Amino acid sequence: MAAERRTRGPREFDRDDVLDALSHARKSLIEAQRAMRPKSGLARSADAVISEIDEFAFVLTGERTHFHAVAHGSPHRKPDGAG
Repeated sequence: MAAERRTRGPREFDRDDVLDALSHARKSLIEAQRAMRPKSGLARSADAVISEIDEFAFVLTGERTHFHAVAHGSPHRKPDGAG
C-alpha cells in the first residue's frame, strides 16, 4: 500500500524560522561586502541577493524595511495600512 502524500499549502512553513535564516544570510552578505570591491560583479551579486531577501521579507511581513536597523530614538514604524 502506497503512503499517502500530503500536499502542503503555499504558507505551510515556519515563517519565523525562515525570517531568522534570511536575517542571518543578509547580515553575512553585508559583512562579506566590506571585503569586496564596491562595483565588482561579486558585490553587485551580493546586492541583488540582499534585495531579494528584502523583497521576500516584505511579502511575508508587509514591512518593506523588515531587516533594516531603526535609529535609536526613532519611533517604531507600523506596517503599511496598520493604523
